[in-house]
Amino acid sequence: MKKIVNISIWALFLIATLALLSFTLRKKENTICDSIVVNVDVLSGNHFVTPKRVEDILANTGFKKGVDKFSQINSKKLEKKLLSLSSVEEVEVYKSMKGELRIDIRQRKPIARVFNRNGYSLYIDDKGKTMETSEHYTARVLGVNGYLKLKAGEDYYEIVRHDSVKNTTLLDEVYEVALAINKDEFLKALIEQIFLEKNEEIVLIPKVGNQEIIFGKAKNIETKFEKLKLFYTKGINPNNLNLYKTINLKFDNQIVCKKNK
Repeated sequence: MKKIVNISIWALFLIATLALLSFTLRKKENTICDSIVVNVDVLSGNHFVTPKRVEDILANTGFKKGVDKFSQINSKKLEKKLLSLSSVEEVEVYKSMKGELRIDIRQRKPIARVFNRNGYSLYIDDKGKTMETSEHYTARVLGVNGYLKLKAGEDYYEIVRHDSVKNTTLLDEVYEVALAINKDEFLKALIEQIFLEKNEEIVLIPKVGNQEIIFGKAKNIETKFEKLKLFYTKGINPNNLNLYKTINLKFDNQIVCKKNK
């Protein structure tokens, strides 16, 4: 008998809890959305997405702040729309009992900006994904240009839809080298530009000095960069950098330098 009573009490408690939860949800959905709070993660130093831009996107859906109820806002649909922005990595939309629509956004982190020979450009982020450039913001990242197989009419969306296109543009190889540079503070301070030659070999342009660093194909990346760091830190007097025209990393266990004439 006691067991039956306990079960009945717990059943009533559960029913009451569900009823209260249902009431709370109905009350929230009938609440007027009085404000929009947009939190954008800017720790990466990037500002591709701004609260105003998010509010403009919401306004373009026909939403009216201070007029529409929460029930008129489809959170999942709005999340999907914001995720369609190539600079957005994650987004969460939720509603508060205070009448606030809260939107949390984490941006992608570009590590390089790639230009083809006709001036068309896009970013590559730290996950190897392509990003559109923005008229609102320009990231200060490693520049990549040269003889890329990136067609003038081949836009970001085509590359995203077809991995084979990404491979034939050589963006994957450029990404591997750019990522290694981005992960190393010394290399980030040293290298300003990646140039892709006609033969698909890579040349690095340093920020200091007039020499070119011949990297070759995107192979043995870590070994080549270790040799380069050793050369700059222990192999040469910084005052003598401009004596050299090229620093060649293509050979095993050695660096071959060519002096200016």
